Amino acid sequence: MSVDIALETILNSVLKEVSVRCDFVHAEAFKPAGTTCMVQGGACYSANSNASDFHKASLNFHYPQYACMPGRVWKTQQTEWHQDASALPMSIFVRAELARVTELRACFAIPLCRQGHVVSVVIFYSRSVIPYDEQLEHTVFSLANDILSEVCTCSGHPQMYFTKNGKPASSNKRPHAGTSKVWESAKVSLALEAEKRNETDVDNIIKFSKRLPFFKYVTTASREALCRTMQLVHLNEGEVAMRGPEDADYVWYIVVKGRCDMLLKTEEGGKYYPMRTFEEGDTFAYSYVKMLSSNSQNVKGDIRAVEPNTMVVRVYVEPEYRSDFRSQTKPLLHEELAKYFDMSADEAAERLGVCMSAIKKICRRHGIVRWPHRKLLSANKSLALIDSKSMEPQSPETMSALRAEAINVLVSKLRVMLNPSYISSTELIQVDPKEAGDGDMRVMGGQIGSDSDFDDRDDEPSPKRGSGGGGAKPPAQNWQSAGSNGTANGQNVAAEHQSEPKVEARNAGGGVGMGMDGGDHGRSSQQQQQQQ
Repeated sequence: MSVDIALETILNSVLKEVSVRCDFVHAEAFKPAGTTCMVQGGACYSANSNASDFHKASLNFHYPQYACMPGRVWKTQQTEWHQDASALPMSIFVRAELARVTELRACFAIPLCRQGHVVSVVIFYSRSVIPYDEQLEHTVFSLANDILSEVCTCSGHPQMYFTKNGKPASSNKRPHAGTSKVWESAKVSLALEAEKRNETDVDNIIKFSKRLPFFKYVTTASREALCRTMQLVHLNEGEVAMRGPEDADYVWYIVVKGRCDMLLKTEEGGKYYPMRTFEEGDTFAYSYVKMLSSNSQNVKGDIRAVEPNTMVVRVYVEPEYRSDFRSQTKPLLHEELAKYFDMSADEAAERLGVCMSAIKKICRRHGIVRWPHRKLLSANKSLALIDSKSMEPQSPETMSALRAEAINVLVSKLRVMLNPSYISSTELIQVDPKEAGDGDMRVMGGQIGSDSDFDDRDDEPSPKRGSGGGGAKPPAQNWQSAGSNGTANGQNVAAEHQSEPKVEARNAGGGVGMGMDGGDHGRSSQQQQQQQ
């Protein structure tokens, strides 16, 4: 028996036993796919059809490090308890709307370790809202470890253990900007007060700034002005990086040595959990906390140094240079860009203070091949219609079909809204409304990023026709054909995650296009119909 199959068998027993004893209605296990993301690990337990539908819909995605609950718990090696997953912002719990439709509420995530490495992350869900309680968390954690030890002993498998407060993993590719010769020269200059710096000091700081992504798209005049007033800040372990209200607008911090973590708590009396990490060369600001909390009243947090002798550079942008810094994040994060998906690309460009060519470059960098305004608008209208029908008296069969249809629309919406790195397959697993009572699902053919998925012709010119021939769509199949590794088609998700789609660089008019190169991706629906 392979190691993966043995682990899946053990976790199936553990998830079921813990769920039954603690009254959880659903439990799922995730496993690492390479070093970049988590995928469904095959082991799960569902006490009802709602939980089963939630799990099957979740097979359409994988979960990058720090960007969602499985990825965060994997990298931080710390547990997370949230009293109501369905009420969390999507930036904290990606599948919040799916949890609401399938009536899942409280959740508890635990990392599973073997020989000091996290080999899985398990998440338990309850149908009730359960506020965080330290004693309850300890009880569930201890019970899970006891059951795990017993199952491993009976099966003859090497011992594994759940952990609460492991040592957070760090990136393997840290630039070590704080130890370079250029940095040493800049550090001496930054130690001086701004009004005492001469031209040589400013030149030293400018040379160092050219290594930082923050300054990549900044004009020369803005760069020089910022480098003249830049300040070096030393932080002790656990010290809050930002000073207070004066750092709320147009103030950024760049980590040059050590690491800082964004810590958020999602309920009164709850714990603070690390949501995002900032290593050497990374940029953060108070707006990041507001962005990830989505202005929720229950979500509070700050950014703290998590290593001794951490050093950050404080950058304040004067009013005359703020035209280069209209966005909240530098470089522009996908989460901030997604705030403008409900408007046209032209409106988004105007709000961000950039031109359409810049929007297209940003979209290509994030793997977005079509501006999703219209697709998102259509999904929201469908959800509103389903909600209105659900409010009316309906038979149990009709309600089941409406819920199944809502899950389908939500999965499609997530495929449009989320960072493409969340998409685990080119096929979409869907609940079949006609057979919703049996929990059947089907795999719908169609490539991610095709014209049927991302089509906003008013916002984007039609891309030039691709050079490759288009293959036939895969036939529809039952959801059980999904691979046991948690993907919709059983392909290697790690390899798929690391490969980036090629984007065509020119459209018919000679400008920058957004279509994917090759196959049917670079053609409009009308061109495909003509060829057929």
